[in-house]
Amino acid sequence: MKKKPVWIRISLIAISIIFFIILAIPNAKASENIAMVSMFEPDEGIMIPVIKSMTAPQESVKDFLYYFLLYGYYFYGFPFFASSALVTFPFQWLNQINNIQWLMLTLRQVISVLPMILALLLLVYMHDRFKTVRSVVLYLFLLLVPAIISNGFWWHPDGIVLLLAVIVLYFLYTDAHKLGWRFLLAAFFCGILTATKLVGAYFFMAVAIAIIWGLVKKDVTWKKAILMSAAFIGIMFATFIASNPFLLIKSHRTLYINTFRKQTGLLSLGYGIVYNRGLKASWPLMHQYYGEVVFLIATLGISVWNIIKKETRLLHALILAWFIPLTISILTFSHYKYQYWLPVAIPLFANWHTILPEKFKLNLKNISFRQVGQMILLILFLIQFILFGVQSTRMLVERTFRKENSAEVIFYDLAMNQLEPLEGRSVFAYYDYRLYMPPKDNWATETSFELLDYDFIQSRNFDVLFLLQQRIRDYLNPNAVGVDPESFARSQAFYQDAKDGTIEGYYLIFDHETALLYLRQDVCLRDFDPDICH
Repeated sequence: MKKKPVWIRISLIAISIIFFIILAIPNAKASENIAMVSMFEPDEGIMIPVIKSMTAPQESVKDFLYYFLLYGYYFYGFPFFASSALVTFPFQWLNQINNIQWLMLTLRQVISVLPMILALLLLVYMHDRFKTVRSVVLYLFLLLVPAIISNGFWWHPDGIVLLLAVIVLYFLYTDAHKLGWRFLLAAFFCGILTATKLVGAYFFMAVAIAIIWGLVKKDVTWKKAILMSAAFIGIMFATFIASNPFLLIKSHRTLYINTFRKQTGLLSLGYGIVYNRGLKASWPLMHQYYGEVVFLIATLGISVWNIIKKETRLLHALILAWFIPLTISILTFSHYKYQYWLPVAIPLFANWHTILPEKFKLNLKNISFRQVGQMILLILFLIQFILFGVQSTRMLVERTFRKENSAEVIFYDLAMNQLEPLEGRSVFAYYDYRLYMPPKDNWATETSFELLDYDFIQSRNFDVLFLLQQRIRDYLNPNAVGVDPESFARSQAFYQDAKDGTIEGYYLIFDHETALLYLRQDVCLRDFDPDICH
């Protein structure tokens, strides 16, 4: 057996360390407080109180387990929050839980970046066993995919989802359609994956192929195929329940189901307005994060060709069987977000390994059509490699300086200058969730992810309104269609008044390209120059 070159493994380790450090630079920035985190990544801002509650000291073990296991925010499963809580515990013990900058850096690096590194290494190992220079080239290529870079910028479950998906593929592949203990391990990790995000359910086609392949190859009998199929479902279900222990309590099981229904509705229809679905609507984001159309078509072609080739058939069939159902679901039943495609697109990209040569040798006298085709694909691969590198570098720079270049932070400073007469007074302010609103003495603030209307604004009787211009433009777009036409019409009436500077009961005192600043009329007349209040 040919010995694996040590330098390849050393290179992969070195690249991993360098990548981890590079991502830490932007991840340490623009997280000075919870308001800044929430402005840039609303999902992170929502989840921070959850892990604070999970890790907070309690009077008894029973109370601790209650808050740790029944965390309440069931948009994402317990495996994600449990791993995040484990990372957070040292901050609690050291009384640094409010050191948001270091907490967010650690969560992003450990929960998002590290699992992706492990997932990509395992993918490379599945294809090349770290035997040739192709391992290094493929690993570098996958690290530079903009979707990988972008997913490393936030604390979210998708890094863990990618790792678990690759582990399931690994055990299905190494089981070699024998339906043995590796097949059952695949079921175990598929259960954890499904508990984290329900995408694990889309492994049904890959599992079916592994079983059918075993029957066709006569590696298993019908009896064993049926028994192991039942065992796979049983282990997956049991692991799913064990990985989400709150499901054992009826009230929390009901909350989970209701959350699932709400989330399904939001994904299939949209947040307040109907989002377009399908390949045409998805293409701008797909192109931005996953490459040129010719590259994606070539990737699919290579994947199909690799199934035809006998020596690589099983691995690529499993990857394609994992890719197809989730991709159809994303393009058909929900609006597209780049992270939804991550766990299936990245394994498919790894199929380019078969195009990369172990050694570059070209004999022009005896060149074949196959070599010509490989050269064309290699040129395409190199071009996409360069494009990924340029875009990922730009993303890293923009992310590193996002606070300094933030229009929302600039607007906040300008707005506070406008509101100087309110200094020392108690203020109740509304702000759109994509705006910056740090804690301020004597200020109570509120935001909403829902569309605004007069009923909400008037019932809350806010002193100040901070309204994002982009949100107004989005909801007044002539092509926008409301999920609920009646409530959307009420919201559009409010946003039209906001655009025109005529919100009932309020004066527009600052019109900025980023946001609008409104004051309640009596507050304006009480504390401001009459010339402003009109």
